[in-house]
Amino acid sequence: MKKVPRPKKRTERYDVSTSHLHGLSSHSRLAEILYWAGTPGQLKTFSRRADNYSRYMEKSKTGKERLIEAPAARLKKFQARLLDLLNRIKLPDYVHSGRVGSSYLSNSAAHCAANGCTITMDIEGFYQSVTLQRVARFFEVWLKCSPDVSLTLAHLLCCDWHLATGSPASPLVSFWAYREVFDAIDDRVRARGGVFTLYIDDMGITGNGFGHTDVRWVSRLLLRAGLRIKETKTRVFRADGPKLVTGRAMRNGVSRAPNKQHRKMGHAQALLDANPNDPTLRASVAGHRRHLALLDDDRRVQHRAEAARVAKPK
Repeated sequence: MKKVPRPKKRTERYDVSTSHLHGLSSHSRLAEILYWAGTPGQLKTFSRRADNYSRYMEKSKTGKERLIEAPAARLKKFQARLLDLLNRIKLPDYVHSGRVGSSYLSNSAAHCAANGCTITMDIEGFYQSVTLQRVARFFEVWLKCSPDVSLTLAHLLCCDWHLATGSPASPLVSFWAYREVFDAIDDRVRARGGVFTLYIDDMGITGNGFGHTDVRWVSRLLLRAGLRIKETKTRVFRADGPKLVTGRAMRNGVSRAPNKQHRKMGHAQALLDANPNDPTLRASVAGHRRHLALLDDDRRVQHRAEAARVAKPK
């Protein structure tokens, strides 16, 4: 029997006015779009349930703790449906999170290819700063939903009155909640011939003549919107010096793997040297090598060859 090829997944994006969510004015229509099996009133009640999330602290490898707000399976499927619908809406070129084909690597590559000084800034506690009211405003202002429908949509995406840290839709919704602010930064940067990128809460600016004055301008702009720059992570890199943007080191347009990634690979290699027959450790070293290959322009071929050698069972 001839195999029927699967249809390709659509990657086109459309204007916000063509979204299925645009112009929603009733919970009945919202229930249809979300494939909700109950009544519209039950959907409204469900969105506000306090037990929709599990809240716990998670410790990173560096020892830093962060709050995780994990949606229950019954809620997560509706968040995934909303993400699917929002993914179909066009995004500005400067956004590198929440879109197919883009990542922290494409984000940093935009600055590697640009000339001038580079500024990197993070937003302090971004998801916790995105209030339920701000999320509701996105649906009401950008998608022209009625106020009551907008509020229900916001409740489906928020935990304890802010954007949930564990929702699959949060990276994209966080952008839309403050799109006007990010557009203003992009307009200012492009008007001066520079490049602006956004990767969730990481902002980057590269161009001639940019510096600490621009950091202060961005900081004031965000403060007016209720956001705050993480000053300890703000960096201004000279045009002719080394730079670090979302996990990529670079200098004079040449990409490098940061020392941190080399240390991780070295640690994995040491573990493998001590246990040469462990397939899990072998896979770990190969994975680290492949990651270095993505970042290192000069040694890409060497890293890939070494990854293939290590991955091959003896």
